[in-house]
Amino acid sequence: MMRRIAVCLVSLVLTSPVWAQGQEQEHAPAATGGSGIPMDMSRMGPWTRKPTHEAKTRKEIEAWVKEGDAIMKRRDFEAELARADFPVYMLTDDSKGVPMAETYDRQQYVQMMKPMYEQMPSDIQMNHKLGITVLSDSLANLTDDYTMTMGGQKYSGRNAGLLVKRDGQWKWKAFSEAGWGDMPQAAVGGSGTHGDQEKQK
Repeated sequence: MMRRIAVCLVSLVLTSPVWAQGQEQEHAPAATGGSGIPMDMSRMGPWTRKPTHEAKTRKEIEAWVKEGDAIMKRRDFEAELARADFPVYMLTDDSKGVPMAETYDRQQYVQMMKPMYEQMPSDIQMNHKLGITVLSDSLANLTDDYTMTMGGQKYSGRNAGLLVKRDGQWKWKAFSEAGWGDMPQAAVGGSGTHGDQEKQK
């Protein structure tokens, strides 16, 4: 959606009468949208927020995922809560392929996730294959193809999320993982990067 907005804004600039009359000017005129208020395209948009330390950001996120595994293993739910930027948006689907999504505040998230978190086996082991797209120094998309071993069984899954850097710390803002829609309402939503989606055969 953000890309569509950017395309519309740029199109507005290029097709405006002012642009057509002033192509030879040194600076392109600002778009005005529908409000008549000039918009300086040099001051907004993804071209103004390109990552400045992309390699560093990737390492931060990799470490953040590893930290999440340690937090989960010791069942430190308060530490897990600190890794979410509330409200958070969570998306899943059911066995019929029907998608469902909801925004959760802190209290709703605690009610949904804490019972599952407290029952997490202590022998759980995680392996991740991460895909990280750095949008800016404070926004990133994360995909995770993971394997999870617990109770002598191995499971594999994939999830995706949007991370934001708030007050110097990376946090979940949105999270999606398939297959949780058939669970009781109190348990819908998965468990961060730690849900089990598909049992390996």
